[in-house]
Amino acid sequence: MARKKNVQKIHDEITRLQQELESVRQAEAERLGSLAVKAGLSDIDVSDKELLAALKEVAARFQSESASA
Repeated sequence: MARKKNVQKIHDEITRLQQELESVRQAEAERLGSLAVKAGLSDIDVSDKELLAALKEVAARFQSESASA
């Protein structure tokens, strides 16, 4: 019986962490969305595919800068 409690506790912790992760992702999405609007990205006519590619380039730029720091 004790093992079942351990499995349930782990399952509960996984569920809690998944919920926490979703909450953090949502908050980051709102923050980044707000910044994108302030930067004027909502006013340009560009496909999602093109915008995603450009944002990946920006992310790569900052990732390489932080890696070399």
